[in-house]
Amino acid sequence: MGTNGDIPTLIVLVLGDSSVGKTSFVHTVCHDQPLSSPPPVTVGCHIEIKLYERRDRHQNPNLFFIEFHDVGGSIQHKNSRSSMFYDEFHGIILVSDLTSRQSYDNLKEWLYEVIRYRSRQKLPTEFTPEVLQNFDIPLLLVHTKFNESNGTSLLNNSKSSNMTNNHSFSSSSLLPNYNRKTTLANFLNCDEIFIDCYSNKRFSIDTPNVAKLNSFFEKMIKKASVEPVEQLPQFDWFASENHYIH
Repeated sequence: MGTNGDIPTLIVLVLGDSSVGKTSFVHTVCHDQPLSSPPPVTVGCHIEIKLYERRDRHQNPNLFFIEFHDVGGSIQHKNSRSSMFYDEFHGIILVSDLTSRQSYDNLKEWLYEVIRYRSRQKLPTEFTPEVLQNFDIPLLLVHTKFNESNGTSLLNNSKSSNMTNNHSFSSSSLLPNYNRKTTLANFLNCDEIFIDCYSNKRFSIDTPNVAKLNSFFEKMIKKASVEPVEQLPQFDWFASENHYIH
């Protein structure tokens, strides 16, 4: 956990396919207002910072800088982005587009890309539940374009592959039934947010989403205060220089 003056800094990786709305989501969270139009495609990594104040102001420290590393999703940069952006972080936000079934199915591959890079163990080529057994990094799912989806994916006829006989992704709507979580959120045991990044509604007063985001921040703070990410023993993390594109 770094510091900026007297205020600690926590780093969040924001990952997902290109054009799913990562930059728009981060802007909404950090500036408390949506972008007026879709931003250009991110090349490299776009960084935004939010000052987070804990609800319990008696806790010390009660202020944190949350540094969002919005990593470009271009497949052309897959081989280079790992060594440039995955060395230091305290949490991961995985972003999908509700109108694109493929972007949802690809979230597990984004997570596995990080796990493969940060582990010295020989891991399977395909994502399996076993690779998560020792992965203890706070996660949050964000699903964008809620207003455009009408509760279903435009690719709702696509079939997703089973990870095991007992773990598979929903094959129709990306939205959970009866307010339950999506299959992936249950599988990863994390919260998820459904959002329209271009809505005029201020994110700061959207209570359910803000509560989940704050809970995610608190998990990062708790984890970082106990044990730095780069020293987690289960995956035998290795240190290397940090390379960021600002």
